[in-house]
Amino acid sequence: MNTQLIDGLVQTIRSLPLAERQLLLSRIKEEQTHDEICEKLHHYEQQYGMSSEQFYQQFSTGELGDDADYIDWAGFYELLRPQPLVNQ
Repeated sequence: MNTQLIDGLVQTIRSLPLAERQLLLSRIKEEQTHDEICEKLHHYEQQYGMSSEQFYQQFSTGELGDDADYIDWAGFYELLRPQPLVNQ
């Protein structure tokens, strides 16, 4: 681990104005949350032997039922799925 690099980053972050520090911390938290959701999706994919995309297609058409795991899996998938653009 490069402790000098880490120390330099800490000093740089501390020198930022409060609003920029808060934005940076918010972005880090978003990235952490994204990684956690990806881990959960991977867990379900391993457990049920299909990709999240395959699962979601089947779940959306009612082929899989409403098991609690499926509802959770669909929710996590929807959080990461790109949202369609709305025509204005």
